[in-house]
Amino acid sequence: MTTPISPIPIGRRLALVSETEIETYRFQAAGHVAATLGTTNGPVCAPLLAYDVLSADSIRLVHSDDVAITWTNIEIDGDVLRAECDGRTKTFTIE
Repeated sequence: MTTPISPIPIGRRLALVSETEIETYRFQAAGHVAATLGTTNGPVCAPLLAYDVLSADSIRLVHSDDVAITWTNIEIDGDVLRAECDGRTKTFTIE
């Protein structure tokens, strides 16, 4: 069985387009992603996550055995990445 090609840009920074939420990710080829998560003018954390490529347009981010977030329908258009997560579409700039 072959591993699907990653639907996310490796080694580039993804930054959520939002005025209230902070989400940045930098995916590494070894299956880890450095993240910054929080709210504008509020608390922020910087976990190191693992990720798995599920298909050509979906990934799963894993913080622990009990915490996993799945991005589906990932699309890249130039320097913009869109993904569905928890029932909503998120838009990220690719830097």
